[in-house]
Amino acid sequence: MRRLIITGIAVAAFGAFIVVFPGLTIRPEGTASFGPIHSTVHEQHTVLALIGWVAIVGGVLLVVAGSRRKRHRIGPRNGGGARAHAA
Repeated sequence: MRRLIITGIAVAAFGAFIVVFPGLTIRPEGTASFGPIHSTVHEQHTVLALIGWVAIVGGVLLVVAGSRRKRHRIGPRNGGGARAHAA
């Protein structure tokens, strides 16, 4: 239960970070070499704000799912146990 809530908060926080900073770019760089031939790749990817909103909604759903899960009780189901039958 707590794992779902903590994961939901983390996902929602990541989504909020993306929405607040819409110009976030990821720049992976790769270098490949084969003998005397070398190749370098420079790419730039922009993270869309839509991904942030999806992460926020998903995080909220995880928090709600984690808070609505049944909590397991220790002991008999009817609450009485052996003492209820002794009377």
